[in-house]
Amino acid sequence: MSDLAIDGGPRAVTALMNDSWQDVSDLEKEYVNQVLDNKDDAYAELDKFEEEYRAFVGTKHALCMCNGTATLHSAIFAAGACAGKEVIVPTATWHATITPILHCNATPVFCEVDPETFCADPEDVKKRITHHTCAIVVTHLYGNPADMDAFLDIIDGTDITLIEDASHAPGAMWGDKMVGSIGHIGCFSLQEKKPVSGIEAGVATTNDDDLYDRMLALGQCGRCDALWQTDRFKALRNMGLGVKYRANPLGIAMARAQLERLPGLNEKRMAWFRRMDRLLNEVPGVAPQKAYPKAKRGGMLLYAGMVDPDVFGAPLPIIIKALVAEGAYVSETTAWGYSAMHLEPLFNDFSFDGLGGPWADLPAEGRRPVCNLPVSERLQDMSFWLATPVAPATEWVEQTAQAFAKVAAHRERLFEIANGF
Repeated sequence: MSDLAIDGGPRAVTALMNDSWQDVSDLEKEYVNQVLDNKDDAYAELDKFEEEYRAFVGTKHALCMCNGTATLHSAIFAAGACAGKEVIVPTATWHATITPILHCNATPVFCEVDPETFCADPEDVKKRITHHTCAIVVTHLYGNPADMDAFLDIIDGTDITLIEDASHAPGAMWGDKMVGSIGHIGCFSLQEKKPVSGIEAGVATTNDDDLYDRMLALGQCGRCDALWQTDRFKALRNMGLGVKYRANPLGIAMARAQLERLPGLNEKRMAWFRRMDRLLNEVPGVAPQKAYPKAKRGGMLLYAGMVDPDVFGAPLPIIIKALVAEGAYVSETTAWGYSAMHLEPLFNDFSFDGLGGPWADLPAEGRRPVCNLPVSERLQDMSFWLATPVAPATEWVEQTAQAFAKVAAHRERLFEIANGF
C-alpha cells in the first residue's frame, strides 16, 4: 500500500463530492415569492405550515417558532421546569438541548449515552430519576432515533414529561410512528443546515392541549388568542406571557417547500449512508453510528462514527489529521461541543456574577460539579463526523471509505507520528 498522504504519498480521495441535490429549488422560491406578493396575509403561512407539519408528524398540534432553541425552551417551560426541578438530558447533544433548563432556573442532570447509537441510555436515565425530575429530554442524535419504547416505559405511571429533541431527525421513525409524535412534545430545528430549513426557524409538536397552551403562552405573543385550547391562559388574550418566539413567514414559506422535498432527501441520503456503513464496517477499528432495530433514520444531519485509537495506534486528532491529508472531509465531533457537554464551563463553574435574569437567581444546586460519564467521554475521544451531502458521487463515497482503510493499515506510522518520530 502507498505511503500516507501526510508523508507525501498519493491522496486516497481524488473524486469530487459532486452533490447533485439542489438545496434551494424553484419550489422554495415560488412559496417565498407568494408571501412577498401578498404581504398583508403573510402570517397565514404559519397556519399552513402548522397544518402540514402536524399531518406529517401525526400529532394534534404543531407550533412554529423562530428557531429550534425556542422550541426546546418552550417545551421545557411547558414541562414545569423551575427552581428545585430537574431535567434529565444526554451529554451528547447540542447545547441548546440543555441551556433552556438553566433559563427555567431548573437543574440539568446529565446522563450517559448508548456507545453504539450515541443516544441517551435508558438504563442510566433510570438511575438519575428523583422526586425532583419533571422532564426527560432525549435527542435523536444526527437523525438516529433513541430507544423510545424504553423511555415510554420509564415515564409510564409518572408525571414526567418526555421531550423529543428531533432537531436532526425529520422523517425518522420508531416502528410505525414518526419521531416527534411519541413523547409528550417533539422539537424540530429548521435552521439553515437542517434537512428541512427555513434558514432560521423551528416547530414543536404535541397531542396534549395543556402543553400546547403552555408553549403558546410563553412565546406566541400576538398570535395566541385565536389558538388557545383550554381556559388556563385565556385571560391573557393575545399577549400571553409576552415573549415573542413567532416565526418569520418567509422562512416558514421556504420550510413548507423543504418539507415537500424531504422524502426525496431522506431516500438519497440513506442510500449513501448504507453504502458507507457497509464499507467502513470492513475497516478494523472503525464503527459507524448504529441504529436500533426498530428505528429508521431520517434527516440524517451528519454521518458519524467512531475510530478506536488503540487499533489505529494514535489518538483521534492524529487520525483525523491523516484522514484529512488523504482528502477525506472529516472532523472531530468535539469541534462544536457534541459528546461531552457536561464538561462545559457553562454547566459547571462559569461565574454568573453581575448578570440578571435567570442567571442571577440560579440556585447553588442548579449546576452540579463535573460528573463522571466515562462512556460519553470515551465517545468524545473516538467519534468523527463526515461531510454529509445528500446525493454525492459514488466514487467519493468509495474513496472516502478507502481513506479510512489506508490510514488504518498504517498503524505503525501513526504511532510514530503520535510519538514525534
